[in-house]
Amino acid sequence: MQFGIFHTVQFHESLTETEALNNALEEILLAEEVGLNETWLGEHHFSRHGLLSGIHSFLGHVAAKTSKIRIGTAITVLPFHNPIIIASEAAMIDVLSKGRFDLGIGRGYQLQEFEGLGIDVEEATDRFRESVDVIHKAWTEEKLTYSGKFTNVTDKWIIPKPIQKPIPMIIAVSTTPETIDFAASKGLTVMVGGPTAILGQAPDVIKTWRSKMDHYGNKHDHIDPPVQLPIYVAPTMEEAMNDPKGYDDFSLKILSKIGTPIKKDGTIPKGYDQWVNRQKDREGVQSNEIPLLRGTPEDIIEKLLICREKGVKNIFGNFGFPGMPKEKTQRSIELFGTKVLPEIEKIISKGNAAK
Repeated sequence: MQFGIFHTVQFHESLTETEALNNALEEILLAEEVGLNETWLGEHHFSRHGLLSGIHSFLGHVAAKTSKIRIGTAITVLPFHNPIIIASEAAMIDVLSKGRFDLGIGRGYQLQEFEGLGIDVEEATDRFRESVDVIHKAWTEEKLTYSGKFTNVTDKWIIPKPIQKPIPMIIAVSTTPETIDFAASKGLTVMVGGPTAILGQAPDVIKTWRSKMDHYGNKHDHIDPPVQLPIYVAPTMEEAMNDPKGYDDFSLKILSKIGTPIKKDGTIPKGYDQWVNRQKDREGVQSNEIPLLRGTPEDIIEKLLICREKGVKNIFGNFGFPGMPKEKTQRSIELFGTKVLPEIEKIISKGNAAK
């Protein structure tokens, strides 16, 4: 199994912007120290849902401060950017990190972000799909020539080139069949998060993706798609269940107002039909399919093994909640790294040896 730490650097009212960003960096450094595999960072704009509007600057800083942990985006919103710039920025991070970068990508979903950046949400799907092609060509071809709906260039030298050949691109999906099919058709891994993961739909999404990968003749047995799930570890069950109270609804409160691509007149943008009930889904209860990852180290180990049985083997989480004292979040990371990871590795090693 693989585990990572996730941050959009949510801007809680109790912190300054500087404190929130510094706390996130401290948590990433601690995560590397205790043995987590990857740090995932998400781009957002115009709300307390995330401070990483300048995500590439932060990625470069993380690359400079770390040496082992992989660095990924969850996600970079492709319609917000010129894909040639994204190809260049990603390659630069890959070089600076010595080949430790994963580019998680998606088309975005918050209408207010599209409006604030002057991007037509009706074009999001088309922009996203074209950008995937442009970025791949920019990395893999000596000079880029591309004639598309949004990108038209001839014989341009896109530098630097990444160390990895190419950088892994991972597509964020919910349950939209078309997006899962698109990812598989390109031979790309999917990433699952939000209500799709919390409501227990991640195993079905992963199964669908694997089936589609088979359909397109792409190998996938060696790949475990990353799944974002909230994780909180505490010394006692009482603390694990009570510490998050008053903090764990921060995102829900924000997303209830802005977390939709649906326009004020009720119009559903092209390609977003599956988002009609997303906010309702967010407010739903935790599914029994995927256990709530809150508890003591022993409890978390048991729950992670259930996730593994369901096909969810690559999990990244926050390890705390916006506004929670940073000491408790750091304790959660330390307990996971020192008490959970070693035991999970032992259990899996014994299982593999017995086969």
